Amino acid sequence: MDLSNRTSAPILGLFFLANTQDREIGLSWYSNAYEISERIATENGFSTDQIAGAIAALSPNNKWERNVTDAENLARAIRAGIDTDSVKVCTFGNNKAKAIQILTSNVDSAEIVSILSGQKVIAFFLNIARNGDTDCPVIDGHAYNIAMGTVGSLRDVPSIPAKAFAAIQDLYRDAARQASQITGETVSAGQMQAVTWVAYRRIHKGLI
Repeated sequence: MDLSNRTSAPILGLFFLANTQDREIGLSWYSNAYEISERIATENGFSTDQIAGAIAALSPNNKWERNVTDAENLARAIRAGIDTDSVKVCTFGNNKAKAIQILTSNVDSAEIVSILSGQKVIAFFLNIARNGDTDCPVIDGHAYNIAMGTVGSLRDVPSIPAKAFAAIQDLYRDAARQASQITGETVSAGQMQAVTWVAYRRIHKGLI
């Protein structure tokens, strides 16, 4: 997957096609996720990083609303001393095991990253835990299509190797820098990914 000739133009172009609602949702998406993590953490005696890590661990193949519910149910079960085998989650068993490890260990952010592994999941954790104020955007199938200037089903997105993942992240970082210069407002790479993701799904609804 050669991305050497790619520029951030498709990303930046979509950012400026985003309407007011797209921007409001995108710019606040990770902040809202952080607030959810903070609430669950406070109610159940965990750190916000632990809950953000559990959410990230449980995110593969999981819809957002259920993702949050799964993390909260695990946190409540662990707090109450309930066998976690009784907690059903909508993801793979090894991802559940990672979430449990994060919630049952005295771990900091760096240790959570080590437990999670996988660039996409780690980026998701960092964006939630840092209110979206990161230079580590999440590259999922839609983010890939946005960067490539293509529209298509997630089923058609190729596997993204580590080098290509990092290169696409650089494109989002460049788009964020340019948007910040043009608008005079600070836009993080995480926020650039979130805004364009929201706009892409709205514009191409029914086609993706």
